[in-house]
Amino acid sequence: MTRALVEHYGRWVLGWRWAHDEGDIGGGPVGSWCCAAHSITEPRKTLTRVASALCEWREWTEELAEQFDRYPLADLPPEDRQDAWERATAHLVTHVVDRTNAGDAWYGHCQQVLTWFLTRWDVAPSRAAKLVTEAVGGRFESWMEPEQTVVRDVAERLSASLEPDTA
Repeated sequence: MTRALVEHYGRWVLGWRWAHDEGDIGGGPVGSWCCAAHSITEPRKTLTRVASALCEWREWTEELAEQFDRYPLADLPPEDRQDAWERATAHLVTHVVDRTNAGDAWYGHCQQVLTWFLTRWDVAPSRAAKLVTEAVGGRFESWMEPEQTVVRDVAERLSASLEPDTA
């Protein structure tokens, strides 16, 4: 199904099965799909679930794009960027926690979102992933909403790791 969706719509569809909690791909923002064992039933019902999951994923990615653009880091003077990175990071972590309900492995999607955010503002993908992994440092847990002190610390670590000329 994923192959057919990618061929028809493009690579953006790849997260359509990123389910809440313990799905095919756990810890994600999609509530319409769980896994093949629970989501595949009668053909019509299954296709309805696929379509719903695809729409959910698309809405989420569009919402994230809007969130990323709320922090136009490329337009800021270097002295203001670190504060903006920090505010954006704290906001995005909280946003992902809300969307995933801090379920099983939610932190994997959170790290992906933070990496997408950095790459949106011209941080090289491999560097962005490394910086996010180092900033999070394994401090997020399944089924646990992080304490605000942890969110702030992750945000501070990530913003401090970025050079003023990164954006």
